[in-house]
Amino acid sequence: MNTVLAVDLIKGRPCPWPRLESDTHIMSAGSARPLEDAFRIAQHDMVQWVAGEYGLDVLDAYQLVTQAVESPLANVCDPNYTSVAKMPKRYLPAVDAMDGVHASLRAVAGTYRG
Repeated sequence: MNTVLAVDLIKGRPCPWPRLESDTHIMSAGSARPLEDAFRIAQHDMVQWVAGEYGLDVLDAYQLVTQAVESPLANVCDPNYTSVAKMPKRYLPAVDAMDGVHASLRAVAGTYRG
């Protein structure tokens, strides 16, 4: 398989943990030991992201995330465990998250698809 990974730095938009976006989800990854801490980090960052980016009150974002988030484990082998909080976009207001960088990266990816 050939894979191209495009990453963009959004200046002036700090985030404490890695944040990712696909066509269907926004995701936050937390890494720590024990596993419960990795889970907690990812969930907390997702609540903060949804509240800040989508204009929800923090308690409303907390309620939404606890009801709709998907929580796959990404790594349980290395010294730090990694948990991911995946929030389906279908439950979120229509907003171009992180200044619309997902759309611009999709355009870049399209140039590699021959």
